[in-house]
Amino acid sequence: MLGMLSKGISPVIAATLLILMSITIGVVLYVFSLGFAGSVNEVPDTGILVIEEVIPRKCREGIVGFDVILSNPSGIPVKVGNLTALIIGNNKVIRTILVMTEYPLTIPAGGAGKVIMYPLDSVPPGNYYVKISGLGGGESIKPIKVTSKVWASRVILLTLNNNASNPATTEDDKAWYSAYIELNQATGLYLIWFNFTPKPGVTLTYRRAELLNANNNYPIWVGNNPYESVTPLSYPEQDIQYWTPVQGSELPVKVVFTSIAG
Repeated sequence: MLGMLSKGISPVIAATLLILMSITIGVVLYVFSLGFAGSVNEVPDTGILVIEEVIPRKCREGIVGFDVILSNPSGIPVKVGNLTALIIGNNKVIRTILVMTEYPLTIPAGGAGKVIMYPLDSVPPGNYYVKISGLGGGESIKPIKVTSKVWASRVILLTLNNNASNPATTEDDKAWYSAYIELNQATGLYLIWFNFTPKPGVTLTYRRAELLNANNNYPIWVGNNPYESVTPLSYPEQDIQYWTPVQGSELPVKVVFTSIAG
């Protein structure tokens, strides 16, 4: 439930392989130095997955992420418990947050499954590589062409320490975002409050917030997730909402914020 308070290898191929090897080495160093926002910390996957397709997730004003279709060419089912994803190109390595439509995601032998990938920085049009890696050692790299801007998202991690007097916050050039957890004393379940606040001079024309449980999946009993709004919101207005009920076993949670300014 969502509550509301207000609104023979050729030279070309050889060169390509060398580029990919260089990218892979750079990505490994980058990940070890910064950590990884797109990981799911559970049982490692076994087997090799192949990226079959990367499909833009469109909203009213552009693209907010990608559906990544993964196939399992092996003769045994693959349980996907740990995946990380990067978007590589234009001299940038862009980290992502991954969402699994079920957890753990099990892909049958010869079958396919889907994960959702949100970039933490905007992705301008151009040619890129998407790299999916698993802690079981498998990885797949696929070139993609981005034809229109992909909007960046921001992610907040919430623990029981983040109450009304200690909300977790983040921001980008358009808005401030905050969230906190409230215990419903009568039920023993939790409310997750979240807030969009445009920065001075900014009008948000699109707002999206998505709630993920400890396994980067949707909380079982929560509806209207993700939350979306196309009602214009200008400074100093705020858009304050909440999701409920969240079980204690689903904590900590993440809130993925995406906004577009008109």
